[in-house]
Amino acid sequence: MISWRRGFSVVLLLGMLVSSSFGIAGIGIHWGNDFTLHMEDKDEWVAFEDLNIDTAGITGTLPNALLSGISGSDLPIYISRTDWRNTRINGGLKVFIDVIPVLDAVELSTNFGLWEYDGSITYPTGLEYVGGANYANVTNPEELFTPEYDTLPITLENYDAGFGGLRKTPYMKLQFDLTIRKYIAQLPPVVKILKLYGGGGISLSFATPVLSKSLIEDALGESIEGVGNLDDLTNLFSEQNTLPSGQTPSEAIVKELLGRLMTPHFGMHIDLGVMVKIPVIPLGVYVDGKFMIPFGDMDKYVDIGGLGILLNSGISLTF
Repeated sequence: MISWRRGFSVVLLLGMLVSSSFGIAGIGIHWGNDFTLHMEDKDEWVAFEDLNIDTAGITGTLPNALLSGISGSDLPIYISRTDWRNTRINGGLKVFIDVIPVLDAVELSTNFGLWEYDGSITYPTGLEYVGGANYANVTNPEELFTPEYDTLPITLENYDAGFGGLRKTPYMKLQFDLTIRKYIAQLPPVVKILKLYGGGGISLSFATPVLSKSLIEDALGESIEGVGNLDDLTNLFSEQNTLPSGQTPSEAIVKELLGRLMTPHFGMHIDLGVMVKIPVIPLGVYVDGKFMIPFGDMDKYVDIGGLGILLNSGISLTF
């Protein structure tokens, strides 16, 4: 006959096995694969509304309409964004409560990821007018001028401090996901070593902007308005130029870009995942697959997607 002490010990052991299978709360650390963002290569002509230069240094026979000055809408200035690359540098944390009535579990997770691309500004250093008298019917600046060009890279290569090994134009995203989970299967019964779950929730991301005309205008500010002729325009985008802030043009633009990391973007996600944990041992492993659905564009001026899959795999510690 089993004594009451031995019986109590058996019950206590079973209780420990059940309660420690997943615990009631936990934390995790994970590595992420974010497949939601992408950007096509593009050379984009930009017209700076506050830019107006005189005709000094411009060759060719100009029509009367341009003799008083040439506006930004007629100058061949381009932004280039090419070779978008996911660096696979992506990681985060999560905290969860595992015994919520009806809902089963609630978790808050984070991801911080890095991307990069080749961003640059191509600007004229010499202009010859070839548009003839038919100025009013021309919509492409290169139909008006034969330019000589130079290019200003907007990259991190000019900085001593790196960002996770990035050397090109950076893109960064900090993401928070609040997820409600329901368990689809818990196997085997009682100890529940494997838990398959599904759910969904809301997402909040903070991301840097992509190189655009608006970003350049904000970074260079009154320096654009101070351009009076072609030499001034060349000097504005030259790395030999020092702005009133004491920075070169590329430094000012990159600083403006990095300073906007806290631009918020809202969305939702659908979650499907699995967690495995051996009884008694507090450590476990998990894989979370989330289908991200943004509410609106991830960038106001450039299409970089946002709809897609985020896959996290990590290690958890339960209590």
